[in-house]
Amino acid sequence: MNAMRPLLNEVDAALFDLDGTLVETNINFPLMKRKMLELAAENGVDTSGLALLDVLAVVEGTVNWLASDGRDDEVDALRERAMVVLEEIEIEHARGGTVIPYASDMIEQLKSRNVKVGIVTRNCRKASEHSIMIAGIEPDVLICREDAIHHKPHPDPVLIALESLDARPQASVMVGDHIMDIASGKAAGVKTIGFLRDDRPPDFFSKIAPDFVARSLREVLGAIINYNR
Repeated sequence: MNAMRPLLNEVDAALFDLDGTLVETNINFPLMKRKMLELAAENGVDTSGLALLDVLAVVEGTVNWLASDGRDDEVDALRERAMVVLEEIEIEHARGGTVIPYASDMIEQLKSRNVKVGIVTRNCRKASEHSIMIAGIEPDVLICREDAIHHKPHPDPVLIALESLDARPQASVMVGDHIMDIASGKAAGVKTIGFLRDDRPPDFFSKIAPDFVARSLREVLGAIINYNR
């Protein structure tokens, strides 16, 4: 592999999204969103303002709607029910997951250079642990949906991972295949790498402008570490 100039002179930690970046689970996100909208409608929530939101934002929008309607006593039960439904879908798809090419080799290369590795995902812990087991990946920290109140694109999950790894934001990087991965990393003050999947247009990340766009995990690795060391 040809050497390339890395994004950082010193690297404390490399953080990765999971689904679509390290493993392919083919989670049915349209189904998840439809189930959340149905749950909202069943509870009398006006879903007209929720349809354009992502799955977890639909849940939070529903919770906020109930609270604003004076139905605070129903909030916990609805959120718990929503998480159960999402978890069932995620676990079912995780069972058929496959590792994205070069993912495990990349993690090994990073660890061999004393770079701490974290995974930051919006998926539930059960499904995530199953996915990394299939992929043969052993991160130093795994931050899942249950570990943060706010989720990507909010910076909190990235910041929680950095704190757990005792890593400096200015010496760390966030890698992901979605705009919200890059937004989360930028908000947390780390370098960002957009992993451009083959099914995405070349300008997919243009509006969020990550520090680097990679078309393979080999390119991701080259952007994080210096092969000449």
